[in-house]
Amino acid sequence: MTVALVLAAEADAGMCGQLAALGVRRVDLAGGGRGNDYGSGLLTVAAAARVAGERVLICVGEAPIPGDVLARLLGAGGTAAFTGRGEQAGTGAVVADTPDLGALADAAEWLAASPETEDPLGALLAELARRGVRTRVLDAGQDGEGMLAQAVADPVARHIARFALTRDVAPAALGGMSLGLGLVAAVWFSSPVLSACGFGIAALAAAFVAGRAAALVAASGRWTGPALDWLGTAIALVTEFAVYGGLAFSATRPVKAGATTGLDGLWGDTLRHTFAATWGGAGSLGVWRLAMAAMGMLGIRRLAELCYDHAAERQRLHRDVMRRIEQAITLPTGERYLVIAITAILFGPRVTFLALLCLGALAIAYVLAGRVLGSALMRAVLPGGDDPPGPPGSQGAPPPGTPWGIADLPAYRNDGLLSRWIGSVVQGRLPPLLPVLVGLMVACTLSALGLANLPGILVLTPVEGMLLAALGSWHPHDGRRDWLVPPLLMAGEFVFLAALGLSHNVAPAAVFTLLGAIALRHVDVGFRARHRSGISADVLGLGWDGRMLLLGLATLAGQAPLAYVAFSVYLWLLFAWDFLGGWLLETEAEHAHIEG
Repeated sequence: MTVALVLAAEADAGMCGQLAALGVRRVDLAGGGRGNDYGSGLLTVAAAARVAGERVLICVGEAPIPGDVLARLLGAGGTAAFTGRGEQAGTGAVVADTPDLGALADAAEWLAASPETEDPLGALLAELARRGVRTRVLDAGQDGEGMLAQAVADPVARHIARFALTRDVAPAALGGMSLGLGLVAAVWFSSPVLSACGFGIAALAAAFVAGRAAALVAASGRWTGPALDWLGTAIALVTEFAVYGGLAFSATRPVKAGATTGLDGLWGDTLRHTFAATWGGAGSLGVWRLAMAAMGMLGIRRLAELCYDHAAERQRLHRDVMRRIEQAITLPTGERYLVIAITAILFGPRVTFLALLCLGALAIAYVLAGRVLGSALMRAVLPGGDDPPGPPGSQGAPPPGTPWGIADLPAYRNDGLLSRWIGSVVQGRLPPLLPVLVGLMVACTLSALGLANLPGILVLTPVEGMLLAALGSWHPHDGRRDWLVPPLLMAGEFVFLAALGLSHNVAPAAVFTLLGAIALRHVDVGFRARHRSGISADVLGLGWDGRMLLLGLATLAGQAPLAYVAFSVYLWLLFAWDFLGGWLLETEAEHAHIEG
């Protein structure tokens, strides 16, 4: 049982009901988090902590907290927090475990007598840390809080974060260190020598710890802004993509007579007569195919998490979770790194990618089934089968043909100008999921049969099939399954461009590099929408439709190798330019506003 206090000017009725549904015994309004109510609200928190005798949950800020976040907080065990730093500074929640209630009361009383702060939650977490309370920060979502991170990485990361805070080291600096170590790990993994693989594992472990330290520093509240949320995700994705590329490149080296490409390590030779030797294709090309598939699965999963989080916040979706079992099944970052380390040094890159693909497929199936069944169960238990109410200000969907906002689910699609123009024909009256499924089936079927067998202009047939999905681009995506549309669009583009390049003599490394840039572009656009700065049409990145059409036309003209390399360079430069010219500048402006 838990006592909850809402530190806001007005308690959100939906959130209070949601807390009660999650097993919270009592929900009280503790007062506003700003102005004259700031001190009185903290004094209420202190008084409740001294008499509660059970866990206390403090919710801060006016914005609603997603239901899945509240469920994770209440099921985390110990003292945990969600700072909401990526979406709105000062909005979030912290649950204090029973042994830490005394420290919580003292910290709240001390802060109540201190000058007002723009970030009461960050100040409370910093004061708890100063009093020796260890707080798990769940901002990284389900992908960042695995058992390996909690048990191994976080104890070391806390010391690094504490040192960084005393030296005023920004999260971006620690993130840069993590990225540098990750790229060093990728270079070591690119060598087929077993000792080099060991050095790569050590560098990858150091990169993971540095990344966790950066997340802890960012959660302190000293630095705010949406870029911090994207920074951690982008660095983790780039690091893992680079490691995949390094492992695949190691398989391009000549192998000894009788050996199988991609099966090395301590016991790789024992698997040369099994399916592991031929799955994905023979030779180094097969290893590159497996690397592309693993990278695509990771990017699609990350985008799907973003889309579901948006749908859960709007539709109040919730599912009960068995935390330890789910952490093992869904394979968070630390656990994936452990799989990479074990399989790479024992069996080689082929088994590494096969393990990642199998476990990734299991994770996606578990999460998808849990969320679809969970939302169906929620629909069944609600009176009359109606959808649960959304957050304040989001009741109801805009009528067909009404322009959707930059924070709505269509902004996660990464549509281009062509897709937006096609969608304007039906004015949002066609539900988006069915056209996407039809287009995806066409693109995947033709790609599996072999695009090299399609003569002339027929190579554009998968593009035409996927363009059916453009008919739903103007739809508000308010259906209970419409959160699947953006990741399915990404899957269709990924499959087509991978098959197109490999079937038209494009170097596998060039195809892999382009696909990595595309995956980052999709997730980047998703994060922009998450932080209410989405784009209706991806003019600079061309959108999924423009990229498929451009590279299809280049292949038709016989210039596929040149087009893949040139467009890959362009997208990576665009990624760097957008980050430095958009995300980071916005963060600096926010930081200057707070200090001012």
